Amino acid sequence: MDVIEALRTRRSTKNHSARVVSPQTLLELVDIARFSPSAANKNPWRFIIITRRSTLDRLSETQPHCRWLATAPAGIALAVDPNYTRYWLEDCCVAAYSIWLAAIGKGLGVAWAAIYQSDDAAESERRQKFVREVLSVPDGLNIPIVLAIGYPQTSPPERQMPTLEEVVHWESYSPGGV
Repeated sequence: MDVIEALRTRRSTKNHSARVVSPQTLLELVDIARFSPSAANKNPWRFIIITRRSTLDRLSETQPHCRWLATAPAGIALAVDPNYTRYWLEDCCVAAYSIWLAAIGKGLGVAWAAIYQSDDAAESERRQKFVREVLSVPDGLNIPIVLAIGYPQTSPPERQMPTLEEVVHWESYSPGGV
């Protein structure tokens, strides 16, 4: 599958089969993420590969919108020191998306569990504390994202995308788009 096809066919997979994802495949996904762009090429991320069922089940309790982590045979959490770069969130998002696209290329499905929540500092800190505890991550590191990774049990539904005309503006923003 080429990159354009992967971008167009990407879906959130929240229902994984029990088929095991090999450790080698998980390492390949993280290896690809190492090549992601980062601000000032600081490469601030660290990756925690999770395959233990009890850990994934526990992570599924982080917040109501990530219960599907309990169906995934694997996960990858991204950890970062927010004092190392002010662009820690952007850097982790790009690395996570690199993992996602590489996973699609290997026939895997991925879903994104948002641990960092920018509009509710108290909830974000609660989630961070919970995930730090589950994964034994030191205080001071943020875990913005946990990705659920596995072979899809079913195909996710087709996405309804806005038309190009609805999202493109030339030279300046105009309310109607193109």
